[in-house]
Parts: sequence; C-alpha cells; structure tokens
Amino acid sequence: MHSVSISPAAISENQVERALSAPLPAGSVCLFAAYAPNGNLPPYTCFYLKNLKLCGLNVHVVLSGCSVITEKTRQFCYRHTFTVWHRPNGGLDFGAWRFLIDKGITRAAPYILFANDSVFGPLAPLPPLLRTLQADTQPAWGLVASRAVTPHLQSWFVGLSRTTFEQDAVQRVFSLPYESMTREEIIWHGELGLSVALRSAGLSHHALWTDENNAFARLFPTNPMHSHWRSFVRSGRVPFLKQELLRDNPFALPEIKNWRSLIPAKSGFDPDWIESYLAQHPPRSLQKSSTWKGRALYKMMNMLDNFR
Repeated sequence: MHSVSISPAAISENQVERALSAPLPAGSVCLFAAYAPNGNLPPYTCFYLKNLKLCGLNVHVVLSGCSVITEKTRQFCYRHTFTVWHRPNGGLDFGAWRFLIDKGITRAAPYILFANDSVFGPLAPLPPLLRTLQADTQPAWGLVASRAVTPHLQSWFVGLSRTTFEQDAVQRVFSLPYESMTREEIIWHGELGLSVALRSAGLSHHALWTDENNAFARLFPTNPMHSHWRSFVRSGRVPFLKQELLRDNPFALPEIKNWRSLIPAKSGFDPDWIESYLAQHPPRSLQKSSTWKGRALYKMMNMLDNFR
C-alpha cells in the first residue's frame, strides 16, 4: 500500500495555457481506480489518464490487486506527474476510492472526480464536455444519469464539489466497509447510495445525458451505456464504451460486433487496444442471465437509438 511520489517536470507555456483553460479549478483531484493484478496499466487506461489531466486534475491512480507496480507504469506516471498507489484487491472502486480518501488526498480539493477503468475512451475531448456541464459550478455531476433501479449518477465518472463531498450523508457512503461487501451490495450502498445521499442532503445532481424525466424510461428503465451506446459515441456526448458491453454483451445485441466502425480516427484512440483486451478477457459467466424480455427491450432500444 505505497505510493510513488511524482516530481513535477518543468512547466512549459503550453502547460500554463492548458491549466488556465481547464474546466476545473486548480487543486481539483481525480481518484482513479484500476484493477491491475499484474501491476501494469494497459495503454487504453494510460490514454484515459492523460485526457483526465487536460481537465485540470491532479490524478491519483490506485492499482488494486497487486503488490508491485511495474517499472513501465512507474515511469509513465512519473512522466505525466501522476501519483500511483497499490493496494490489495477488495471493495471494488468504492474500496479503492476510500483508500485514497483515507490518505488525505481530497482534503483541500475544490472538486473531486471519481473515475475507474471500466470504460474505453474518451473518444472525444473531455474538457469541452465538462465546460458544457459547467462542472466548476455544480454540486454533483456525471456523464450519465440513469433511472435503472433508482435515479442515480453512474459511478464510473462522478464529480463532487468539496462542500458536497463533506456533507454527512455523502461521507457516510464513502466510509462504508466495502471490502466486506458483495458486488451487488457495493452497487446498492455505493453507486445507488451516493445519489440517495445527495437527495437526502437536498443536493441536485447534473449529467450530460439523463433519462430521469423520460416517460418511457420510467416504465422500462435500462442501462444507457448498453441501450444508447451508439448514439453516445456518434454524438461525442458520452464518448466512452463500456468494457462489459463489448466483452460480455449481456443482452445479446447483434450490433456490438460493429463497435470498431464507431471509433473516430481523430480521437487518437487505437481500436487495437480494445481488440487486445477482448483477446485476453473472454466473456464472463454472468451470475444472472438476461431474460428474453430484457433482451427484447434492449434490442428495441438499440433499434430506436440507431435512428437518432
């Protein structure tokens, strides 16, 4: 459970200009959770981290499941002035984020972004999206808000202001013993619980995409990262692909095989990174298989979404 201290390199004029135009105020931090049992960051995660830095964030990366960080990853983090930590695996992302919180990293941060390595991207620049979201003025925000189970921000990309983070209800969420919970319990108490805590504190949350006021979604809620994946990437509004979608395709969507054609060449993201990931990570055995009704709903949503 150690960190690698990063000594900032000489600051160039371009770096100063980027800092002044960054969508988040100086001192804001990103707590980035990565599962890395081999102690190494894959290239698609490195790409994501470099893009997060452009948003004006001091990035802290915690590698879960390893006892040693590879020299390649240490050097990458040094070059880009990231701080990298490692810890035993446990508690998924919320366990990793609490590990960093306990180190005092968030103590003086005006904004805190919680992110993880469960997505591929970004496939469009992040700073303009955060400016559109007015992330430097909102109490809580994310890229996607969903009605599935209960209205909530999807936790793979959530930002909180310092005042919001210090609310007692929010602090209780991040202080829970996630290492002793099942995956389902972490989703309920962490991802869903965070938005419940925000509402209980009288705080609104904001997202670039939401179906919270959609009448159809009230009756038939879906995971937008599965049901709207093509329009998200095409529009650049949510420029990420979920690993789970491409790897497991839980609702048997036939269009998934065409994912490569959606990646913009100008994004700088190499589709071969995804091919390599899929070759090394075969589909997981789902604990709960989708029903025919679920598959029919998602196929219908994908068909409708394709016409947008």
